[in-house]
Amino acid sequence: MRNIVLFLRKKRLVNALFVVYLLLVLRLTVFRPGFWPLHLFRGWTASEPWNYYLSFIQQGRWDLLWMDFLWNYPGNIVGFLPLGGWLVWRDRCCPLWKAAGVGLVLSLFIETSQCVFGVGTVSVSDLMTNTLGAWLGGWVIKNAQLDAKRRLEWPPL
Repeated sequence: MRNIVLFLRKKRLVNALFVVYLLLVLRLTVFRPGFWPLHLFRGWTASEPWNYYLSFIQQGRWDLLWMDFLWNYPGNIVGFLPLGGWLVWRDRCCPLWKAAGVGLVLSLFIETSQCVFGVGTVSVSDLMTNTLGAWLGGWVIKNAQLDAKRRLEWPPL
């Protein structure tokens, strides 16, 4: 009985932390400074990585290129790891493609919101890296669950 109570407390805590994570992601991506619901389709820019980074190369700003590259790509992947991890943690039978799909849908919502409300830069590369991050998060948790199951079955009889 005590184990069930501890599990439910842990589950509630993880779910609460996940809600805080989602609010933080939305705050950093959509509800950032400059957000105003009446600024529809104002001031947004669509960027493809090659055009954006070519401007840095043409200016000879390699320092900014590497800082922006390291912030955008790994940052987007790491930022969506908890989403995929939480989905697989909640439902052990959740396939990785479903975790990636939810990551894609959330990322598409964020990119569309940035376009509509005129905050941030809309980029296809963000969709790809966020989806990859959700998939990787699910993969890590799924492998951790498999390792835990294997440890319980050791030694083989």
